[in-house]
Amino acid sequence: MTLSSGTRLGHYEIVAPLGSGGMGDVYRARDTRLDRTVAIKMLPAHLSSNLEAQQRFQREARAISSLNHPHICHLYDVGAADGVNYLVMEFLEGETLAKRLERGRVEFEQLLIVALQILDALDKAHRTGLVHRDLKPANIFLTQDGHAKLLDFGLAKNAGPRQNEIRPDSPTVTDAYVTSPGLAVGTIAYMSPEQARGDNLDARSDLFSFGVVLYEMATGRRPFGGSTSAVIFDSILNRQPQSVTEGNPSIPAAFSSIVARLMAKNPHERYQSAREVTDALQEIQRNRHLESSGKTGARRRIPSIAVLPFTNLSADHDNDYFSDGLSEDLTTALARLHGLQVASRTSAFRFRGGNTDIREIGRQLNVEAVLEGSVRRSGKRLRISAELINISDGYHLWSERYDREITDIFEIQDEITAAIVKTLEPTLLGQQSSLPRRHSENIAAYELYLKGRALWSLRSESNLRASIECFRAAIDLDPDYALVHTGLADSFCILAIYGYIPPSEGRPRAEAAVQKAMALAPDLTEMHFSMGLATAVFGPYPANAEIHFRKAIELDPRSSVAHAYLGLHLSVRCDAETVPLVRKAMELDPLSPFIHAAGALALYGADRNDEGLQCAERALELQPNYIIGLWAKQRIIAGLGRWDEAIEIGERLVSLARHAAIFVSELGMTYALSGQRDKALAIRRELLLRRDAGEYISPAGFLLIDLGLSDVESIHRDLSKYAEEAPGWAGALGAGVYLAKFRTDPAIAEVFHKVGW
Repeated sequence: MTLSSGTRLGHYEIVAPLGSGGMGDVYRARDTRLDRTVAIKMLPAHLSSNLEAQQRFQREARAISSLNHPHICHLYDVGAADGVNYLVMEFLEGETLAKRLERGRVEFEQLLIVALQILDALDKAHRTGLVHRDLKPANIFLTQDGHAKLLDFGLAKNAGPRQNEIRPDSPTVTDAYVTSPGLAVGTIAYMSPEQARGDNLDARSDLFSFGVVLYEMATGRRPFGGSTSAVIFDSILNRQPQSVTEGNPSIPAAFSSIVARLMAKNPHERYQSAREVTDALQEIQRNRHLESSGKTGARRRIPSIAVLPFTNLSADHDNDYFSDGLSEDLTTALARLHGLQVASRTSAFRFRGGNTDIREIGRQLNVEAVLEGSVRRSGKRLRISAELINISDGYHLWSERYDREITDIFEIQDEITAAIVKTLEPTLLGQQSSLPRRHSENIAAYELYLKGRALWSLRSESNLRASIECFRAAIDLDPDYALVHTGLADSFCILAIYGYIPPSEGRPRAEAAVQKAMALAPDLTEMHFSMGLATAVFGPYPANAEIHFRKAIELDPRSSVAHAYLGLHLSVRCDAETVPLVRKAMELDPLSPFIHAAGALALYGADRNDEGLQCAERALELQPNYIIGLWAKQRIIAGLGRWDEAIEIGERLVSLARHAAIFVSELGMTYALSGQRDKALAIRRELLLRRDAGEYISPAGFLLIDLGLSDVESIHRDLSKYAEEAPGWAGALGAGVYLAKFRTDPAIAEVFHKVGW
């Protein structure tokens, strides 16, 4: 129905119409009790009997009533008149962002203010469990006093399984999404890919829509255009828009990267919360303030770069380790220059041998430039080509070719580093003189170290043993090569973690190697990491492991591995710092399966299963059948009591790596916890037979199964043996929450006290 001035709805008196759309008529009214101006929203006459429209109206009332936030339009009251429901909301004076955009793009400083206010509102809604699902300029109001307000929660719902979700191909799409005639295309243009497909939605869908809004504010146009809905859907699902800086060159590249990440097709590649986006935008805001104020310490925009794996063009493909090593050394050298942001090696190496567009690489790694190249080796001769490419336009900023002897490899690295710094950030050139010395000038030892690290990263028992041989050969050539000693220590640690060797074999070798590295290079990041790892694995003083992991991070704040392992270490005691450490590791290395899997294990230990499960699934998305990812996912699913699924994952894991007894033990524990005692006992007998046949089986393996069986006597025996062998945290982490419930047992408490858990 249409209301005329003076019409009364309870104690509200209609003053004048404010607007009319497909899902509501809005009037200016006076609250006669409180003598204040309000806005009243009613269903239009043609929808008054539409059940879906009524449900949306009621949903909006419930959603707004659950939120109390300065940047969300307040709901004062609900009522009914002549069988029609209405909402009473605060009266806002100003205009919608959609109306403002009709005059063109928004000035950048104002854009940041509006963006941060809406992010604050989204953060509130998301933490309450609500997903807006219709974020667009028409639902953002700009008040005359400079505030932004988020409107229209008619499509909001609690995050979770979709119920009666409207799909793009549904005949009701126009009715559900059009807010006024002719605006269907505009509304569709802000949908996330998962919303367009009709998939389950969570807060990350709103963040995609928010990225589209930011894009339009910055450039004055929408990123996904087209003359029909079908064309727009195709663009959202399959096309990459121009970068923000291409649409508006005055916009900082860092902001363009934020928007690109928000609009990632895959939700896992976006920011994961409104708070993360707020932190990124506030950093831009702070830097601009420093620059404009002229304060001491103000600096220009920090450039960022990723070093992609150099292509091996040699006839011998076994030389891959050499080209990879060159890329990794360049990454390390550049990362030591304060003021230059460098993508992690692991994430950058995800693009090895692919045909990914350079702009997509820049978006995923959040960098402004990429260094790529090739290595051709023939005997003692090297031909190295390198080129620096600008992400925004694909143009070459610098390129060079080096035809040298292999003995010149270190000199070539220095020349490439200097050229990059000169091109990207000339003010950093002076820092080159402060770079640490080479750890070896012996080219043969250097090659063996590169090969050893390449083998170590593969983690299998045979590759770990081969890496040890490489490191030992390198030590024979250069006994004072500190990095090689850290590699040797790390190899023995990983062999022990997976139960390939007994601690009695690994501990003395790892400790001797790391002590040698400490004597040679006491301030080496890798040395402190190795010392932390050895202490964590072999014990007996957990606090020392924490000290060394923290020192490694202090020396190299961009070490994702050090952050991840410190998070794992702290998770054993459910330390609150575990979560930010894990998140920081994934921020530093967003495309690393290992970092996501290690983060999942740490979050499991910290009893953050939901977030941990997301990490495990991301690891498996990056690398299907990734052993550590499956291991983490099995633990978390079991921790959630989803036994059938946990057993399925465990059986899959064991089919891939039955030689690793620890994974067999995990499956045995899951069988036991699910009530399948016979299968658990069969697994235990298998491990006993393998031990009797001469294979080393850690007491931690038996401990897991006996915990599942709640066999207290056996738990006492297993735990005591484990503490005697290697009182590090590896066993405590594996036993997880299942061991915690026995802490009140005097015998177990005594062991915990003895080893410092």
